[in-house]
Order: sequence, then structure tokens, then C-alpha cells
Amino acid sequence: MKLLRIVLLALLPVCVAPAHAGEGDVLALARLWSEVRAIHPALADGSIDWDRALVDALPALQGADSDASLRRAAATLMAPLHDSSLRIAEDDATFVRWPADGPVLEWLARDTALLHLHFGMQASVAPFVLPARAKRVILDLRPVDTPPVLEQPPTQLLAVLSQLISAPLLPPAKRYRFSTGPHEQNPAEWDGFTPGFMQMEVPRLLPAARARALPIVVIVNDTQRVPDIVLALQKAGRARIVTEEGRWHSRAGPLQTLWLKNGLPVEFAAGQLVWPDSSVASLHADVTLPEDRATGQGSAAVTAALAQLAQLAIPARAAGKSAASQVAMYPVRHDDERYREMSFPQREWRLLAAIKLWANMDKYFPAKRLMDASWDGALRTCLRRMEDVQDAREYGLALQAMAANLDDSHVGVYSRALGFNDLTAFIGVRLARIDGHVVVATLRASSLEHSGLLHPGDEILSIDGEDVAVRLARLGAMISASTEAGRWRNAMDEMLIVPAGSSVNLLVAGADGAKRNVTVPSTPWEDELPLRHERPVVAVEQGIAYVDLARLMPGEVDAMFKTIRNSRALILDMRGYPNRTGRAIAGRLNLRHATSYSTTYQQLALPQEVASGVQFAQTERLFPVAGPLYRGKVVMLINEYAQSQAEHTALMIEAVTPVTFIGTPSAGADGNLRFIVLPGNVRVSYSGLEVRHGDGRQLQRVGVQPHIVVAPTVAGLRTGRDEVLERAQDFLRQDQE
Repeated sequence: MKLLRIVLLALLPVCVAPAHAGEGDVLALARLWSEVRAIHPALADGSIDWDRALVDALPALQGADSDASLRRAAATLMAPLHDSSLRIAEDDATFVRWPADGPVLEWLARDTALLHLHFGMQASVAPFVLPARAKRVILDLRPVDTPPVLEQPPTQLLAVLSQLISAPLLPPAKRYRFSTGPHEQNPAEWDGFTPGFMQMEVPRLLPAARARALPIVVIVNDTQRVPDIVLALQKAGRARIVTEEGRWHSRAGPLQTLWLKNGLPVEFAAGQLVWPDSSVASLHADVTLPEDRATGQGSAAVTAALAQLAQLAIPARAAGKSAASQVAMYPVRHDDERYREMSFPQREWRLLAAIKLWANMDKYFPAKRLMDASWDGALRTCLRRMEDVQDAREYGLALQAMAANLDDSHVGVYSRALGFNDLTAFIGVRLARIDGHVVVATLRASSLEHSGLLHPGDEILSIDGEDVAVRLARLGAMISASTEAGRWRNAMDEMLIVPAGSSVNLLVAGADGAKRNVTVPSTPWEDELPLRHERPVVAVEQGIAYVDLARLMPGEVDAMFKTIRNSRALILDMRGYPNRTGRAIAGRLNLRHATSYSTTYQQLALPQEVASGVQFAQTERLFPVAGPLYRGKVVMLINEYAQSQAEHTALMIEAVTPVTFIGTPSAGADGNLRFIVLPGNVRVSYSGLEVRHGDGRQLQRVGVQPHIVVAPTVAGLRTGRDEVLERAQDFLRQDQE
């Protein structure tokens, strides 16, 4: 065992490659690409090739980290979005020249009230009351100081507007896109939360007592978001908008800021404003002026506002410039490109592959917090390797090494270059790792059963001349596993996969300690014998029933319960993978009348101003089934091969009856299987949901824990004993004594 651990540590991938020039900028651009990909409304319908946008932007990063090249790359990346809200780099904003404690009201000609409701002004104690003298109103909302983070309307604005309307006014609602990551492999089995739009409720602005409908012009500029209520006034024909713009356009609607580095923010649309008919509310000013932060009588902005007031008759006519466009209320499903034409992707596409893998797991992998390694560090290492890989196999291995950091036994990396299309056979045994030795646990090929070549309990010392410890360490370093037992399990299974029609030379030590060389032919997967094929699927012996859940089929559940109905105890053998029989069995064992058995959690990516770190939690339900309840004592056998659906079955049984788990911990990898497709048609699988026990206990990376721990021994294997099953039988017999 110590030798295996030492060799494994020696072969683990480490960050020894020298940093390539511009690495910091590549990481910054990756964060921007990931964030925009998750929430930007323009990416909902799948019409923009966002992968291609990153590939086109990467060449702009020239050499060492540079603000100028990073700014150019960000602009290239964001260009396909046609986002009028986009701003790159910090703006040295200039503000209106009006004192923060200046008067709110300034009278102009023809009883025109100019109200200074600038962002940054000091709030008065009492709400402002518009004098009865006022016949027309100009609202100057341009800031005198940096707007607050959330940029809510100034303190007085809503109170003032309620005095200027005669009917309720409905602002546009904020609508945010959220994403949930790739769909699982089989859409028919989708049981998570699908991506979509989240629309927020919005209150109507009600008229105040003795309110008067007066002509209104609102002055805004490019240093703030235009308040939503102003768009509603314009749409209702109740107001005109004068905007003052310098380097940037004026904007409305939700925004998000991501800092590429100090002094280099990128601000972009994080949502939409929508009217009740689902059309998008856009800002279209009636007058646009060049930047001039003066206010008061004689200033350019106020002069333009007075001209607009002259055109606003009472009753006010509808403003014709408030454009609205229809948009889909839901995102259109857009499967990732298969990249089939790329046998070995070019540099920018290789960098995209690492970034896309990182972004998906960063946003949507629910067990990211349980990882041992830094996921950001894994991206840095992989980006460096992508600069230097020479062929498709090295490229696939770099992605495999990166994915190994995820600590999830559902993770796999598959591509033609990695050989998964050609390896269609295996050495017909199952191996076990006992006390640091790798031994034959059982024979899985009919051709080996009576050949005398191998026997349960034989120790495997080398494969084709390579020491088993070395081979296991090499394979284990490239495997993502929820537990160490799962890592060795997967490494041993991987060690057995060989090309069809081949044969393998094994150095074996038998029960007498003598070493011998054995040549074993490969076995096609379709000729694999089921585990425990020598035992009946269902049997009753001395009042104790036994059911092999790895072989029991859904249509056999009712017959199984008829067979065992008179038994006093039941052993459910879950040392393998079931066939979707869990719910039917749990329904017949439900002495507790349980209605649920677990909770699943799925990551949702939302704009920052809505929430961060959001998980969608869903209770997994149980439903009544036909047939009498089984009231005998229940035991379930588990080990590291009980994974995913097997663990789900264990949670069901745990919820419905007082079950005793016997064996070793399960794999700790439940949750449905999702796939990411990367350039070169490389597919990466992972757990799309985190599953917890019904009482909230962690399952991922822990597994179902046995009440009674027992594992096979070499001596037991050599004598043909099933020591885990024997311990369960002894436990149930003792329970009756």
C-alpha cells in the first residue's frame, strides 16, 4: 500500500511548466467569457457563436500582460453581442455643477419648475411638495456625485412623480436570464431545473392626493442608469427624455460589472426591461446632446428641455421614439457544436477547450466546494499545457489531467484520440485491492471459468511486464474520483481495458506463493458475465430472503415480493448497479409512510444584482405502489461499486424502513450524468446534481456509510466465500436468537 501511494504521488500532475506570456490576461478574458455566457440575454436564443467569439478574441492578447491588448481582446469578444450598455475601462466621470446641498426647486419662465433631483444630493427630511404654481416640470436627474451601487431613483423622484400623474403608471419589469449548464446525456431523463428567464414583480406608481398631470421633460446622462419609471412616463406619452452623452451611451436596464484587473472594468447588460406584452423596453432619447455638465437656466440641457416642453401639449401626445421589440420569453435550447472537423484543434480552440471546461464546472458543478485542489489552478496548468501539446492525444490527456481535479467519480474524458472508440474488450476478471495487493476478485468471462488460467485470490504482479503498482499509479493520477476507494476501483477497471482481439501477459502469484506467467485473451464486453451469476437472483433460505439488485429487472419486482412474502428478513445486494427497481421496491417496504427520500441541489447562474451562489433544491418524492407491505428486517449490502443510481436506491430504502447497511462505503457520486462537448469532439461527463440524504447529510465524496464494516479477504476469495453476505446472514440470525 505504501509503494502504491509513493508512486502515485510521484506521478501526479504538477504545475511545473513555465508561465507563458499573457497568462494573466487569458485568465481575465476567460472569466469575462464565462460570466457573459451564463447570464447575457443576447445569448439566450443560441444565434451567437460564443465559442467562436472567444477564439477570435484570443489573438488580440499579444505577449506579456497589457492593459491595451486586454482591452482590445475584450472589445473583440463582446462585439457579437451588439450590447449598447457595454463599457470597457474605467471612465473618469464628470458630474453636474450643482452643490449637493443646493435647492431642489428653481423657477424658469412660464411657471416652469426645474427640479434638481440629482443623484448624490442630500436627502431632505420631508418629501418635496410641488407648488400649485407649477405648470410644466423639468426633472434634472444627472448626478452631482458617483451614483450608489444599485442606482435606485433619487429619494425624491418617486414622490415627485406621484404628484405629476393622474393614473397609475406601471414601470417595465426587470427580466434576468439564468443558466443551469449542459443538459444530461439523455434528455428524456432530465430531472433538473432547465435554463430560462426570471421576471421580477414591479409595483405600480400611484397618483398622490390632488395630483396633476403636467408636461414633463427628464434630463439624464451617460453616468447613470435611467430610472425605469422614466421609460414608463415616456411610453405613456407623459414625458420626453433629454440625454447628455460623452464617451459612452446613456443606458437603462440591469447591468453587471466584471473587473478584468485593477482599473479595467467591463460593464454589460445583465438583463432586460420588459413591458406587460413581453416586448423589450429600450432607452430612446428624444434629444441627445454632447457632454456639458452645466445645469440651470441657460444651460444647454435645460434649454433643450424647454424646447421639448413647448412641443408637449395637454393632453400629452404619445412619444414616438420609445421603441419596443418582441423577444422570446424563454431561451432556445442550443446544443454545443460537436467540433467533428477538428482532430487536433489549433491553439485558440485548445485554449477555448480548457476555458470552457473550467467555466462549466465553475458555474454549474454542484460539488465544486468539496474539491481538494484549486479549480482556478487547474485551469492555469491546463492553459500552459495547451500551448505545448503536439497532437490530439496529448491534447486529450491535458484535458483529462485537468478534469482529474474535480474529485467526482462521474467524471470521464472521452475522445477518439484517447482510444475509447477502439477499446472494446477487457481482461475477463474483476480485481480487488486488499491490503495493498491487487488480486482477482471474480472471473467475468465464461472462457476463463474453467480454463484454470486464473483463480479468485490470485495476486496480479505485472501486466505486460509493467509493475501493477506503477500502472495503477499512472492511471490513478488521471482519474477523477469521489473517494480514494473509487480512484483505485476506476484505476483497476481501466487497467483491464484492452483492444479487441488482443491478449495480455500477466505475472501472477497463486495461493502457494509461486509465481507464474499467464497469457489471457481479451473478452468482448458483450460476453461479460454478470456479477454473482452463479447465485439465483431471488432466493429464500432458512427464513432469510436474498435479492441481487444488480440483476433484478423492473418487471420482476412483484414476483420477487411474492417469493419472499413469508421470509422474516431480507438482504438486498446492492454491490453493483441496479435496473431502476428502487421506487417499486421502496414502495413495498415503506413502513414509515415516507413521502420523500432525498434532496437534490443544482447550481443556477444568475446576475450579481439578483443573487450569487444560488442552488435550486428539489425534494425527491416517493409515491404509493400496489401490493402489501413487506414487514421483515432489511439489510443492504454495499461497496465502492454502488454508485449513482445504486446510491439513490440506498437512500430510498433508508427513508422507508430501518435498514442496516453492511459492507464498505459506497462511491459517493450520485446525481445525474451531464456532458460537456469540447473542440475535437472531446466529451467530459460530470455529476450535474448534488444529492443529499433525506435528513440533509452529505453524500457526495462520502458515500453511504455501512453500519457494519466488512470487506472481502484474500483467504475468503480463495476459498470461494462471500464474506460480506455471510456477515449479513450471521447478523440476521443473531437478531432472531
